[in-house]
Amino acid sequence: TPAKKKSNAKKKAENEVFESYMTEEEVEKGLLDKTMVVGPIRINPRNYKEAYIPSEGDEKDIMIEGLKDRNRALEGDEVVVLINPPDAWKVNSGQRTGKVVYIKEMFHSRTCIGRLPASVEPCSSYIVFSPRDSRIPRIKISPDDKSLPPQYLQEPALYAETLFNAQITAWHEVGFAQGVIVEEVGKSGDLEVETLAILLENNLDPNPIKSVLNIFFPRLPYTIPEEEIARRTDLRRDCIFTIDPATARDLDDAVSVRHLDGGNLEVGVHISDVSHFLHSNTLLDETVCKRATTVYLVQRVYHMLPVELCHLCSLTPGEDKVAFSVFVEMTPNAEVVSHHFVRSVIHSCAQLAYEHAQMVIDNPEKTFTSEDFPKIHNGFTAEDCAATIRELYKLSVIMRKRRFDTGALRIDQPKLCFHLDADTQMPLSSFIYENKESHRLIEEFMLLANMTVAEHIYSAFPKLAFLRHHLPPRLNMMTELQKRMEMYGVNLDITDAGTMHSSMTKYCSQMPGEDPAWSWARYIVLNHLCAKPMLRANYFCPSDECRDLHHYALNAPYYTHFTSPIRRYADIMVHRLLAASLDIGPQPKWSHLDVKRIAMICNRQKLAAKIAGEQSSVLFLALYLREPVESLAAVIDVKDRSLDVIVKDFGITLRVYTDPLPVKVQFINEDNMPQMYLQWNGDGTVQLVQLFSVVRVEVSRSKDGLKPTAKLLPPQST
Repeated sequence: TPAKKKSNAKKKAENEVFESYMTEEEVEKGLLDKTMVVGPIRINPRNYKEAYIPSEGDEKDIMIEGLKDRNRALEGDEVVVLINPPDAWKVNSGQRTGKVVYIKEMFHSRTCIGRLPASVEPCSSYIVFSPRDSRIPRIKISPDDKSLPPQYLQEPALYAETLFNAQITAWHEVGFAQGVIVEEVGKSGDLEVETLAILLENNLDPNPIKSVLNIFFPRLPYTIPEEEIARRTDLRRDCIFTIDPATARDLDDAVSVRHLDGGNLEVGVHISDVSHFLHSNTLLDETVCKRATTVYLVQRVYHMLPVELCHLCSLTPGEDKVAFSVFVEMTPNAEVVSHHFVRSVIHSCAQLAYEHAQMVIDNPEKTFTSEDFPKIHNGFTAEDCAATIRELYKLSVIMRKRRFDTGALRIDQPKLCFHLDADTQMPLSSFIYENKESHRLIEEFMLLANMTVAEHIYSAFPKLAFLRHHLPPRLNMMTELQKRMEMYGVNLDITDAGTMHSSMTKYCSQMPGEDPAWSWARYIVLNHLCAKPMLRANYFCPSDECRDLHHYALNAPYYTHFTSPIRRYADIMVHRLLAASLDIGPQPKWSHLDVKRIAMICNRQKLAAKIAGEQSSVLFLALYLREPVESLAAVIDVKDRSLDVIVKDFGITLRVYTDPLPVKVQFINEDNMPQMYLQWNGDGTVQLVQLFSVVRVEVSRSKDGLKPTAKLLPPQST
């Protein structure tokens, strides 16, 4: 029968073995003669049989079809791909295809979260472990393997809901790898277990740094020695304070401003001097480097540094703290006149939240008192802090306008947040994070500090500077987007980041008399579509083949991260370079290869932490959806039997299938403008759905309770 033939073909494909990898010499020759390319592999999470690596220039990514041609590569691995002859390319698009012939570096950990089967055949020669991530192959485990739980073979059903962490040890057959159980994670659906699973799945360490490494920094309570104060600029009498989210505990950055003779202002950006305590080439430094970033999940923070070192470095109010300060002299019109850097001692007078700064911005004429703010130290008053906020706000508005007028680009993506029960950590309510003027005030001065430091360390160490760049998007992808948008009456100018921003801005505000839902949909869909061709910003070492230093979105010639050393190792590297350039710290003993290696670690860990944070938000949304919720949604893609939408209330992307609906579906795709006509049973209403359409959806939990799902609702009659 056809079904039996199909089943036999599938078994045959699964039992096929992979081709052997080529030798290093063959690979080097192929890379030289351009028959091969090297790059990180990306696997489609919705279809594990499709994988891609970037091509050079503006050509489309190279596609790798099927598991056999992927040849044991997993997400993120650096692979060498042999380009197939043209007759094997994708006919309709001319997209090049290829096959993996060598894995240059296995960045994927070869571990995964999944389940063992709930039943086992008595004479089975292996047990099949099923990873949650479809991009990872199923894993055969021998029944004799000591890594299996002791009771499993006798009572496998006991473990039906148990999550395990498994490791691939070998992979010869296309359909199955071989492996072992590393650890039992716990019961699926439990918040703590699911949180641990997210961390392990992203290869992030869930454990705090061992207390034995606390010998590498001073213990609390700590007093800055007088000789250290003498080596620094003493700013303890200045009005300096922090502005952060209300829940922030790690206070990296503080700000100040003072009037100079002649009418100019001196803005101070004061950053925690973590590198004063975290010395390079120690066991603690190596441990922190491997983590590279603090991981923020919805209900918990996993610190990059030991918690006690976080407290030691945090710019808490009412305490003397060591800092690295950037001073920028500016005209009242926010033009930079000069800058200088100093190692300093500060005494923050207040820990303000964005809400306090926003209150000052919203009430420019109000005189503030101690009742309006948290406790203020060091003899300063609420009005002293308010005056500083007003001055900084005036400058930041001019700076921001000038940045976008001169070519910067901002693409907004909604961020889902939750209010949690203090005892259970379960979500009580959800909201979309709102970026207000107070956030933008701090953002402008952090950007200024980062750009100023980047230019300085590059001039001092052109071969070792630890920089961050954002390469321009692929021209072919941008051209496709531009043509597609023209069909919907949206004229995007893709010449550069600045023209993109100005042309997007035209369409992102509400037209007179327009339904707010339509303007929201246009804004959210346009931002989503424009984000897709963008490449990720990355840390890099400029001697690395003299690559482009320019940051596309910021339109900045040099950029780095300097302002968050408590939560990012990249910033600690930058602090060390800055100190060395000023002869107030040891000269770096790194080669450019050392810097490149650390940059790769920081890039990998930053991405893993970002994905973990997003997965945590999805988990908490599922936990929050005790009852289905109706919401508007904007259509970002139309397929023959489904729609992809962004849900307004939650800011997440979900796929909505039409098959279960009481509708008659007509799908049309002319001139690359897919449309779906839905005739609803009952009143016979015909609904046209296309890109930018606003639809109604019902969002609820998936059957396993771990993911949100959406169902399309009929349009409301007007």
